[in-house]
Amino acid sequence: MHIVRRVLPYEYPKYRTHLKSLDPEGKHLRFGFQIKDETIDALCDSIEADKENHILFCVEDTSLEFIGVGHIALSEEMDLALSVFKEHRKQGIGSALIERCIQYCRTHNILKGKILCLSHNTAIKMLCAKHNIIMSSEHGETQGEISLPHPDLTAYINEQVAVQQDMVDFIIKRNPINLTKKLLSNTIS
Repeated sequence: MHIVRRVLPYEYPKYRTHLKSLDPEGKHLRFGFQIKDETIDALCDSIEADKENHILFCVEDTSLEFIGVGHIALSEEMDLALSVFKEHRKQGIGSALIERCIQYCRTHNILKGKILCLSHNTAIKMLCAKHNIIMSSEHGETQGEISLPHPDLTAYINEQVAVQQDMVDFIIKRNPINLTKKLLSNTIS
């Protein structure tokens, strides 16, 4: 099971590092073309300057580096994008990211949007089909139309459970020694 957590505002620069660290194929799949680091810098500058309209979710490795990121860009609708390091693909990370992004959007009444991918990106197309995102192809690009149902009580409960799980995961990964000592001292006494 992969823990997907919301990226905190002070961590947004790690998204820049993540995008720049994608292999050439990963960058091509994420952006649809070969992108230069300067262009990634400009994109990330705009994201960091407008955090209210850019929601990020991540999966981290044991070194606390982002190995997968789901990016929700908000304007009139949501625009969803994913990136997962090549060595971590086919492990369910992309599916977990899409699921968490959709969950967040439903409970925040963001019910319409899109996801773009290259027509030959079968992995994203399969993930979209799994999550009921309807795809259509045109001119080498495929666009998924996201239309989410209104949230019900279960959606709100699941969102709150995910938020709590995010916090626990964040704390444990950053303070494993102190947490272990505290748990041991509570067990012994």
